[in-house]
Amino acid sequence: MRAKIKQADLGSTQLSWLCVQPMLISVRGKDVAAKTEMYRQLNEGQQALFLFYSYHNHTKSLAEFYWFSAYNIIEMKSWSGIKNGMFYFNQDEMAALLNEIERVITEKNRVGEEWQEFSPTDLEQDPHLFQLIEDLFIRYRAKAQEVIARMNEKIQQNQEMYVEIKEE
Repeated sequence: MRAKIKQADLGSTQLSWLCVQPMLISVRGKDVAAKTEMYRQLNEGQQALFLFYSYHNHTKSLAEFYWFSAYNIIEMKSWSGIKNGMFYFNQDEMAALLNEIERVITEKNRVGEEWQEFSPTDLEQDPHLFQLIEDLFIRYRAKAQEVIARMNEKIQQNQEMYVEIKEE
């Protein structure tokens, strides 16, 4: 399953998103089983894009960044997949940053073997957590732009794995 794009889109700064957008949109609002089934139909590179963008597209604000990080770590159990995707695209620095995010979330929300409930309002109630998450958020947003550029390059070099050029 490959995304259909225009020839001109191969040079787009949004190329990596365009490669996975149809798949993510097709499962938006559906249950985990439907999302998992879609994920399993993708090749390794597409899976990396799928998990990255399912997370990245929900990190526009500090509160979203915190909540979706915790959600992917605690509820979805997709965090290791997101990190593995960074290794697939040779983005070790981003994987290390994701490890830092995981450490902060785990220290805040895990007591023994149990996970505490988490909420975007945790940031308002815990100034120390707010400072840690804000620093990670700033670093993440800057690094994400580099990661996207590198993913775009890899896709351009391996187009047959990701896209099908549609006739205009």
